Amino acid sequence: MDTRGLSVYRSRNMYFSTFNNFDAHPEALGMRMLRYINRPGTITKKRQWLAQLSGMGDQCSTDLADDQDDPRISKQRPQIDFTIEWIYEMDLDRNIFHINGIPFFSLEYLPSPYSFLEYISKDHYGNVACAPACPPGCKYNKPVPPSVHDSDLATYQSLACTGAHIGLSDLLAISDALSPGEHVRVPLLETMIGQCMIRSDTASLIYELELASNHDQLMDEEWLTACTMANFAFVPQMFGTHISHPQLNRKEFTWVREDTVVCISTHLDDERCLQASISRLIDAILEEKDNPGDYFGVAFSVYHCAIVKVVKDAHITTFSHTTPFEFLPSFYADSPSTPGITALARLGNRVDPALFVRIMEINQTNEDNWHTYQQKSPPQGVDDTLPKISCKELPIELWREVALHLQSSDLIAFGLVSDLCREAATMVLRYPHVCGYRLVAVAKEKPQCLLHPGEYRFLHNACFSAAQAGIPANVLVGSESQNNIISRIKGDTHGIMKRLSAEISLG
Repeated sequence: MDTRGLSVYRSRNMYFSTFNNFDAHPEALGMRMLRYINRPGTITKKRQWLAQLSGMGDQCSTDLADDQDDPRISKQRPQIDFTIEWIYEMDLDRNIFHINGIPFFSLEYLPSPYSFLEYISKDHYGNVACAPACPPGCKYNKPVPPSVHDSDLATYQSLACTGAHIGLSDLLAISDALSPGEHVRVPLLETMIGQCMIRSDTASLIYELELASNHDQLMDEEWLTACTMANFAFVPQMFGTHISHPQLNRKEFTWVREDTVVCISTHLDDERCLQASISRLIDAILEEKDNPGDYFGVAFSVYHCAIVKVVKDAHITTFSHTTPFEFLPSFYADSPSTPGITALARLGNRVDPALFVRIMEINQTNEDNWHTYQQKSPPQGVDDTLPKISCKELPIELWREVALHLQSSDLIAFGLVSDLCREAATMVLRYPHVCGYRLVAVAKEKPQCLLHPGEYRFLHNACFSAAQAGIPANVLVGSESQNNIISRIKGDTHGIMKRLSAEISLG
């Protein structure tokens, strides 16, 4: 068979890859790798040989480039592509047997050849994965939480904590029941996270985040994956080919809104790690913000998230925080919902005074209008309120009805007319917009294409009742729609580009 693949060894953060032009499927190359690494003394001898090769550096890679029996050396992990279908990686640094970038087995307790094939499965998102039936003794070991120095907890312990491990509704002083807008934002965020999980390259990076010992060890790709997934909840909820969201640049703290900061963490299910992350967030808020007010921080590890609220006034600073919520669904999930996804969607749904301006900045089709508006803005120190229209006696409810019957792209021009029109436009823009359609509710019935047994498409697709310029429609949001209208969130050059498509049916 002409199935191509790679056999890879990782040692001292270097990758030694050998190309196999045929028979790379698990029954052939996979079994050969399993039997070879199971021989007594093999791992020790392999480490010694790879150490000699790595000492040759770039010269070794050049000398062996044309010899397919000898490995190529790289600092970059090999990836699946159209020429490579299977990759078997023996990770000697962490004692893990990976398949296609997904951790499977501990090198110390490998399964039998028969069980090896039985445990190679596919998860509910379509990725190669270790079957749930694999016994814990054979599975790879996750790193223990890092030791946390007492100094890392100083802020947490020195300030007044008004509530620890409280629920989100208590932290935000909101109802336990979702609002109509939240009933849309939550399933949309679930779909976006599901879209990340069906990508094999992103799935591999998600597993790498689980294997990180602490946040300082994250590679740029891993940090970007985590921060992008957190940021989905806070970007203006407008997606389409004409929308260009700002790219993320790696920082210890990312301000996703004027009052909200995110830091990427690990092991948030460990109490000391949680308190250390909250301390970091509080310090970032106190350093950045001088004005009294309420500020929020999000500690995010992809697997969990926790939210801290910092209240500053003229005399005292207090804080409270939630329990760490499970964020990422299991790759074998039967539902896309998690407490963490709901929590971030609700936090992102709070009123944002800067929403209209933020949407202006990402809406490429209105760049000329935006530049014209900026040029007409009065100089600093002069009253910069928008002009008052003559029909000032019209109530905001009427202007909102006007805004509801406009195309999403026209809402920007409408909002530039006056303060009242901007308020009405902002009320409408708080709803998510995908490919020009305003999502108003989850569809009452799921389409049959999401209900095929065993396919789990509902984990990464969702159907919404929507409207465009007052005309109702059903919008299927996800990657498998036939009318390939693409909506993007640009945040990366490392493979986490989020592609949404919308299949529209008028009704």
